[in-house]
Amino acid sequence: MYQNSPATHSSILVYLRLLLIFTITAASSKAWSDYPDAPEFILQSDKNNIQLADYKGKVVYIDFWASWCRPCKRSFPWMIEMKEKYADRSLEIIAINLDENRTQAEDFLNSQSINFQIAYDPEEEVARRYGVDGMPSSYLIDHKGKLRVRYTGFWNRSKDDKEKAIIKLLDEMQN
Repeated sequence: MYQNSPATHSSILVYLRLLLIFTITAASSKAWSDYPDAPEFILQSDKNNIQLADYKGKVVYIDFWASWCRPCKRSFPWMIEMKEKYADRSLEIIAINLDENRTQAEDFLNSQSINFQIAYDPEEEVARRYGVDGMPSSYLIDHKGKLRVRYTGFWNRSKDDKEKAIIKLLDEMQN
């Protein structure tokens, strides 16, 4: 049985940090051909359908989220900042909402200055294809449509690592 003590909590945080570092390191040491293709999807948004194939040639950050998830909500200001900062370098962000009741998602979105695409996957079909197992789950896809990095959770201390991974893929795109 697990005990909820500060030592246990600290051990879990160390494990999660190592897992994040391993994920980023493993992703940066492979050749493009070693990465799987990102699962294709077409999802509904408020304005039109969003299809991943339309973003080929760009770096895409996909974020699966739900309105009930606090870390998901905390990630939105960071995603807004990243989109603003790297829009001229071909970064696209697609936030995929998993709420069954779309009104809950819309209530949260109306409180934000969203500058990226929002898609809806209430049946979680796309989430299953991506292997989402925690909230939020985010995926970085390179300009060739390859799945390069996967993140589960959102912590302020991981923002710099995520931004470095984005920059690395944007730089690779120009080479």
